Formats: sequence, C-alpha cells, structure tokens
Amino acid sequence: MKKIEYILISFLLMMIFKTANSQTRGLEFGDIIWQIQIPDNPGTTLQDKQIRSMKQIPDVNGDNVNDVIIATGNYWTICFNGINGSIIWQYSTHFGSINTGSVEWEDAVAISDVNNDGTYDAVIGCGGGNEMVYALNGINGSVLWSYGNTITTSDGDIEAVNIKYDFSGDGINDALVSASGVTNGGRHAVICLNATNGEVIFYREQPQPFTDDAIATESGGAIGVNNNGAPYTVTGLDTLGNSVWSYTAPGNTWSLKEIPDVNNDGLKDIVGMGGFTGSIYAITGNTGTLIWSRSLGSSNNGKITILDDADANGFADITLSAPQSANRVDSKTGNLIWSNALASSYLRGIDNIGDVTGDSIDDIVIATQLAPRLLVLNGINGNILFDYVFGATLSQRGDRAAVLNDIDTNGVNEFLGGNREGRVICFYGGNGTITSISPSSIQPVNFELHQNYPNPFNPSTNIKFDIAKKSFVNVIVYDALGRELEMLVNEALNPGSYSVVFNGSRLSSGIYYYKIVADEFSDVKKMMLIK
Repeated sequence: MKKIEYILISFLLMMIFKTANSQTRGLEFGDIIWQIQIPDNPGTTLQDKQIRSMKQIPDVNGDNVNDVIIATGNYWTICFNGINGSIIWQYSTHFGSINTGSVEWEDAVAISDVNNDGTYDAVIGCGGGNEMVYALNGINGSVLWSYGNTITTSDGDIEAVNIKYDFSGDGINDALVSASGVTNGGRHAVICLNATNGEVIFYREQPQPFTDDAIATESGGAIGVNNNGAPYTVTGLDTLGNSVWSYTAPGNTWSLKEIPDVNNDGLKDIVGMGGFTGSIYAITGNTGTLIWSRSLGSSNNGKITILDDADANGFADITLSAPQSANRVDSKTGNLIWSNALASSYLRGIDNIGDVTGDSIDDIVIATQLAPRLLVLNGINGNILFDYVFGATLSQRGDRAAVLNDIDTNGVNEFLGGNREGRVICFYGGNGTITSISPSSIQPVNFELHQNYPNPFNPSTNIKFDIAKKSFVNVIVYDALGRELEMLVNEALNPGSYSVVFNGSRLSSGIYYYKIVADEFSDVKKMMLIK
C-alpha cells in the first residue's frame, strides 16, 4: 500500500474512533483564543522583547474586529490582527545609528485618526538614542510624519503622547508631548504638535530638567515635572501652553487622567498618581487645587484607569497599576470601594475590560510582577475571576494588560496579557456568566487536542492543545490526501494549555486535518475551510 494511502486511512480510522469516544466544547471564559511571541528584530542583537505598551486600535484591516498595537523593547511597534494575532504591519525604530531607541513608556503610544482618512493611526514617542515622535499610518505602518532631531542623543526621552483636544482649530485633535531632558541640556519641555503634519503649535520649556506624564484637558493641559528629586510638581497649562497653576505632588507624576467634574464647579478635574508610595490625588482642572489625596502603599510606576460608578454616587471610579494591591477608588472622595492584596508584588499593567460578568459593572484585568500573572477581578468586590500564570521568575513577569473589544460580537469583551519575555495572549471574555476560575491556568492532567475554533473557518482558525508534562511537540496540518501543508509547532513545551493560529488564506475550500505528536500521545482532528 502506498504511504500516502496509509496515512489517509489512518486519519479516517482515528477520526471515527475519536468521534465515538469524546466530546468537544465551545470556548469558555479564560480560554486562549490566540497567542504570539514578539519576533526578533533583525537589525539588532539586543532582543529585549518586553511589552512596553499594548493598546487596542479600532479595526484597521476591514474585518470588523479591533486590532492591537504593541511597542517592545527590541524597537518594534507592531500592529496585530485582533482575530488571530497575525502581523498586519511592523515598524522598527532601530536605524543602526545614534537615532535608535524604543518606546519606553506605556502612555507614549496614542491612538487617533491623525490624517482624517477614517482609519485610526498610532503616534509613538521613543527614548534612548531616538527621542523622536512618529505618526504611523494605521493601515500599513508607514510614517505619516516625524518630529525630533535625528542626530542628537541628549534631547530627552518622550515620556507621554496625549491626543485628546484640538489646539490648532482644524477639527483634528493634536498631540501634547512630554519631552524629558537631562540636568545640563535636553528639551525638558511640553510640546504641542499638529497631529495632521507634526508641525509645532507651541513649545514650552519647563524650568525643571525632567518631565513626567502629560495630558491635554479642556482648560489646556497639565504636565508632571521634577528636579531629579523633590520638589515634584504638576504644572497646569492654558490652551497656548503657558503655565497658569502649580500643584506640589507627592512624587514623580507617573500618571495623569482627566475626569468628570467632582467638585461641582462645572469643569472637568484631574486625578494623578505619584512616587513610590502609591499616592493618588484629585485636583481641580483649572487651578490645581487639591480636592483629596490618599496613599496606597509601596508602588512602582504605572497608570490610572477610569471605571464606571460601582458605588452609585454619581461619580466615576478609578483603578491603577503600580501599587502591590488592586484598588477601586471613588473619584469624588478618594475613598476605597474595595482593595485586594492579590499575594503579588507590583501591578504592572491594568485595563477596564467592561462587564464580563453580566452584573452591569466594569471589571478589571491586571498583570502582576511576582508571581507573574494575569488576573481578572470582579469590579463590584475585587474577587478574582480568572488567574493565568506566565511563569515563576522575574524574567516572566506580567507587564501589560489590555482590553480587546468583543471579537465574536456576543456583547462581552476579550482581554490581553503581555509579559517580559514578549509573550502576548488573547483570552476569551466568555458569555457574561462566570462559572469557574481560570480553566486555562490549571496545569492539564492529560494530553489533549481540541477541536479548532471557529469551524468551519475562513481564512483563520485557532487550534488549542493541552500538554500534561514537558514534551517535544509537533502540530502539523495536512490536506485530505495526507500531504503535509504546514508545521505549526516544532519545539519543546512546558506543561500547559496552548493555542496556535492556522491561516488557510492560500488554500481552497475543503477538508483538512491537523495532528499532534507529544511524548507518546498522538491525535488527529478534522477541520473545514469554506471560502
């Protein structure tokens, strides 16, 4: 018997056996939809794949699903397909010269339609030897404009890019940029750039040598500044960039956010987070007058995230990464609604993922440093709904967490986690009913190959499998005649649940098979491509 016929008959016999002796299930809350590894940058030997910033961007490739912008330590800014994690485009800020550096800060990436073509773009600010701002076309990653000096390395890192208000009056929101400096030289300035072309609207050098986060506000803006130590200050700006007020902050201004009016003066206000003591505060947006403040304990740098109103007092709540505990805080009073210590060190990433439990209150996704985890917390009480473990060491720490709006249009958002190794995982947000904690974080006790999802598919599908002990794993796709089409996995894997994406865009409609071989385990399943 010919080899190809033998393989085909073996496939069919295995499929009949498996159909008679097993059941498949659909996706459940916390299942992995896709996962990727940040690629090497061929322009450098420094492959620091840490996820520096991760944000969703409204659909750029026309498939009606939002996509994901990720900036990494090995100089990439990459746009990933929200459906399957495939790369739509990538841009490197490593130029093999002194003009080389990566995005250093989470909020040095802003998402906005700067060229007014109906598709959102990514505006990034770099540090290191680059210190430039680039507006990248959301469709293909090409540079729409850039700002900065390509032949200097002492201008200072871009700490923040905030695109929220129109300073130029052309109907398109402009980019407010925090450019830090050094004690002797550098820009140490707040800069407003016309988002359509990168031209300077105003440039206001600060008397302090270092800048922190910056935000545009309805009153103009605000920026954190310091002298490489105290005093730490938040400086208020008018719409021309002039300094109009000053607030003495409790530490480095890691994050600023504009919030709805909490002191009933008819103007929006500001919440800030500073220093290594987890100090958070609310100040008036037009004068910088303190409304309330509190400390949440030992902290690292992080960001504030705005939530809905869980305590029903008519004012938004906030949460934040940076402290060692997760907290939900009332923006009106600064009172804690709840706090959860999480048995972890610093929270390094956080996002509002909307309501995944069906209780009409925003829930929260968090990445933690040690143990390296990705968590989903119930927005009402802070209880853990989901717990995924990236690993056990600091090199595997969770770095960023983000929301991805509702891939399958069932009304519940998906969520993302990225870690120090450059792993990025998209998890299923469920159907609004949470029945268990983290099925995907539990080490499998058996080897298993799951049915692909979706099935039938066009053109991509997810193939999930469970590894019970460390094994060398092959996952291969064959056509109906048993011919190998693609090796999806060919490496040693630790115990865990995995998911890979198969893209059949180059294939014709029909039946295909995928096979796993791991240790002494082997299985085959059938899938259908319909175009």
